[in-house]
Amino acid sequence: MKPKNETFFGGARTSRRAILKAGAATGASVAVGVASTRPAFAAGTTEAGRSYDAIVIGGGFAGVSAARELKARGKRTLIIEARSRIGGRAWSSTFSGLPIEFGATWIHPSQTLIWNEVQRLGIARVDDPNPDFAVFATETGGYARQELTFLDQQDALLRRFVEGAETYLPNAYDPFSREDLLVDLDKLTLGDRARQLRLSQLEMDWVSATTGAYGGGFERGSLTQLAHWWALCGYNTETFHGINVTRPVGGMSAVISRMFAESGASLLYNAPVTRVTDTGSRVQVTAAGVVFDAAAVVVATPVNTWNSINFASGLPAEFSRLSTQTVGVPTAKKVFIQVQGDIGRPLMNGRSGAMLDLVLAHADKSSQGTMLIGFSVNPNLDVTSVSQVQSAISELLPGTQVLSVKGHDWGKDPYAKGGWTFRTPGQLLGSLRAVRQPHGRLVFAGSDIATGWGGYVDGAIETGIRAGGLAAGLTAAVTS
Repeated sequence: MKPKNETFFGGARTSRRAILKAGAATGASVAVGVASTRPAFAAGTTEAGRSYDAIVIGGGFAGVSAARELKARGKRTLIIEARSRIGGRAWSSTFSGLPIEFGATWIHPSQTLIWNEVQRLGIARVDDPNPDFAVFATETGGYARQELTFLDQQDALLRRFVEGAETYLPNAYDPFSREDLLVDLDKLTLGDRARQLRLSQLEMDWVSATTGAYGGGFERGSLTQLAHWWALCGYNTETFHGINVTRPVGGMSAVISRMFAESGASLLYNAPVTRVTDTGSRVQVTAAGVVFDAAAVVVATPVNTWNSINFASGLPAEFSRLSTQTVGVPTAKKVFIQVQGDIGRPLMNGRSGAMLDLVLAHADKSSQGTMLIGFSVNPNLDVTSVSQVQSAISELLPGTQVLSVKGHDWGKDPYAKGGWTFRTPGQLLGSLRAVRQPHGRLVFAGSDIATGWGGYVDGAIETGIRAGGLAAGLTAAVTS
């Protein structure tokens, strides 16, 4: 997406470039096997006993935001992180000499919390370059190279999907304001909506990368989740695609590391939490065989992982049901693909059910050829297999030779169990409000349960700040 060293303080340059949402991924966004590593406090921190004012489970943007909010309220806090790094579904790395993001990648001025954070921290921003051409499915079952003007047809289909959102979602940050109009709509999958619109299979293929792939499939994702993103984007296609254009220089890891430094929290790495016991007056948290104690706990892990933790006193049905249903797309994958030669800057849209739903060019040039970024919700794709990725790329753009790949399967990640946020039918009205409320001395946070930018870092920060404030209140109730 665009190699410009420009910054846009009044509003980022928007672009009609469809990029698959990554959570916080997308997107956005986990080291596997760290459970066998010896638990250790991060450099610069000390374990001053095992009792704290508050404990935060999970060191992603939600957890770090909660810890920073607790510090602002004078609370001594411990972050317990299962991985060997902070960031959660935001994970910066390198491949073939280029910086990459396995998860969350982009920010936009409409996402005011993360945008203002990056600006306040003095972190530069860069816009990704535009693609040169698009690739779309054809009636004959193959794919064809198209001029970028073809994207207008995709946008027209997208607008049909979310028609009426201005009425039933008039306040993007309060998706319940017209609950009376959402009762029936929240029952619909994206597939249901496509059938309502009488879309042909070809039309569904054309719009798949911006609808079905986001939702983990046309029959999984809910119409109201897509419409919620549309509302947050001001009901505008340029903004809808423009939110996936601007990146912080140094990646999301650079942002969260500075936020963590401001939190003043102790941090325990490599320590998966196995048990949480709310005694009524305190909470005991068992991580890597060690029991810690606090007046309040913020659970800042993806919803899909909640059922992996033994909450000894139990959780209300809404919590366990939501975790079973999944919120983060359980088959989400992201793969970086090194191909031979300069093939330009494609924007390739896979048909519904394809091995790769969306493929685009990396912002930076590789010395070995062209770096591509692929997104997939196909459960059969192995993102470590050069041969599988080669087959998928050859179908989209024949003659392209894959040299190497580096990917992450977020669904198989034990500390995520899914990628970017995308609710399923009934979850908006059925569970979202309930799981945002404290349960005893537990408060939950994470992009999955944001009422704003769910699926993005902004949503994680939103819920972290809120949870930190609620947890601080619970600790005050103990000490007063």
